[in-house]
Amino acid sequence: MKRFFGVLTIATTLALFGQPATAQSEKEFKTKSGTPVIIVNFVSARQDCSSNPGPIAVPVIREKPTNGNVHMQVVATDIAASHGCPARKIPTIALVYTPAKDFVGTDSVQVEIEAGNRTTTLRYRVTVQATAERL
Repeated sequence: MKRFFGVLTIATTLALFGQPATAQSEKEFKTKSGTPVIIVNFVSARQDCSSNPGPIAVPVIREKPTNGNVHMQVVATDIAASHGCPARKIPTIALVYTPAKDFVGTDSVQVEIEAGNRTTTLRYRVTVQATAERL
């Protein structure tokens, strides 16, 4: 599992404050058959410079992948120094797509996240290549 997070550095950071519903353009990822990929990482760093995460709304899967699964996992994320805070690691929630065994092709996922009076729709396309192919 340690190699999984070291190799897969693809992550999206969301800032969700104060607007009505919005839709993000589709993000594309590539992975190998049988290899999970992080499709989004929800980061909520506190302004008090602590390593405790801020609140995050629970994401809702609106379109499930047809050739794989999506699960939530808590991961440690590096936060760059900013606003007088030093660089630090904080726990974050990542959504991880895992292709079905022996699946090769394209799959899609749609996620909604709500914060306050704003709902954001996130769309992902994952291309799963045969194990022998290079990414």
